[in-house]
Order: sequence, then C-alpha cells, then structure tokens
Amino acid sequence: MRKLVILLLLSLTLLAKYGDQDLDGVPDTLDRCPNTPFSDLVDRYGCSIQKLIKPRRYEYYVEFLYAKDSDAIHFQERDMLTSFTLYQGNFDLSISAFHFNNNFKKGFSDISVKAEYRFSPDPMWDLYVGAGLELPTYNFAGNKTDYTFLLNNEYFLLGYKLYGGGYYIFVQDRYYDRDLKDSYGAYFGFQRYFRHYSFDLAYLYNHSKFGSITHMGYTKIERYLGHHYYLFFTYSKALNHQAIDQIFSFGFGRRY
Repeated sequence: MRKLVILLLLSLTLLAKYGDQDLDGVPDTLDRCPNTPFSDLVDRYGCSIQKLIKPRRYEYYVEFLYAKDSDAIHFQERDMLTSFTLYQGNFDLSISAFHFNNNFKKGFSDISVKAEYRFSPDPMWDLYVGAGLELPTYNFAGNKTDYTFLLNNEYFLLGYKLYGGGYYIFVQDRYYDRDLKDSYGAYFGFQRYFRHYSFDLAYLYNHSKFGSITHMGYTKIERYLGHHYYLFFTYSKALNHQAIDQIFSFGFGRRY
C-alpha cells in the first residue's frame, strides 16, 4: 500500500511539474505519441518502442503490387518492390529496386539511390532534405542516369503525424529522337498511431517525364508483428483519368 501511495504521489508530481498526461516521462510539449499505455516502454519521443517513429539502425521491406487500368485495353500489372535503408544519426541512405510485369513487357525499372538529412527546427517537426540518383537499369535505348532532389516534412500533433513534401527529377533520358521532360510531384497526408498498428490517408500528385499528370488517393494500414517486424497493406485510387485506376499492395519488413 505504501509503495502504491508513493507511486501515486510521484506520478502527480511529474504531471504537475512537466505536464506529462500519460506519465511516460516525456513532457507533453515534447511527446509525439500522447496517451501511451502506462506499461509501455517509450523512446525519447514518447512513443512505444514497438512503433518507433524512426528506426535506429536500418529498415528493409518487400512490397507486392497489383495494378489495373481499364483505359489501356484492360491493363494489368504485377510488380515487386524491394527497399533497404541505413540510418546513421540524422543521415539516411536508401536503395530501392522495382520489378514490373504487365501486358506489354516486364523487367526492372531504374534503381533508386537516395540520401536524406534530417533537421528538427522544433521538437514536433522534422524536415528532410535529400538528393538521389535514378540508375539506368530500365532497358530502353536512351535511358540515362537521372538526378532527384527531395524535400519532406513531418509534424506530430495530438497522436497524428502530418506530413507533406515534394520531389523534382532532372530527367536526362531520350525516347527515340526526343528529350523527355523533367518529372516532379508532391504529396500530403496524415498518419494515426495506435498501439499495434497505424493508418495513413494521403493525396499524391505526379507530373511524369512523358508529360502526363496524375492525381491519386492513397491509404495504408500497417500492423506491428513483434521482434521489429511489420506487415502492411495499401490501396491507391485514381482521381483523374490519366492515373492508373487502382493499385493494391501488401508487404512486410523489419525496422531495427
């Protein structure tokens, strides 16, 4: 009984002194995951260890995608994406490979290599600035190395992660006798964390190197499986006629 009283007094002291509503040891003004269960171990952001905001060392995942589009003679495609990211302090380095298989051809798209650096102007705000290369592994004449620049933002508010950003690709490719256009895009959305899973809802915009413009709605559900493993499902829906009608995917990965 005495220990319970001491624990209660200590909890009230922390709540009064630091404004720590969920009593996880992280003040509310710095807590990116409010209302964390009392029994959970948390990281320095106030989030349960099992759902780290940012992995400490590395992350890899494999994603299988299925796309269909009625505009292109009932176009269907089955793809696989593999990605690996290495984390070192505020610096991230990632490499991704994408294999496609559709009605017309199959093979590897360009391999993507990207590096990002994270700034934190505010305890609740992360700003990522990065650059990358699109290495010419896609098999067509005139394919060359493209250069990518990235800007991403994440802001944490009342258990939500609000995010948005964009990219610009300096395209060097030639298609037959003509230069292709630079590609660029943007996105914004939010993510909601729960104890064992998270939910995303986002809007995606892309202006491709062939000149087409697409608008997509995007959702993602991720489930924590234990031992740093996770499983996820996504669904994307076209918001204009130039975009692929629907894209489904599922995948699994590990963060550590």
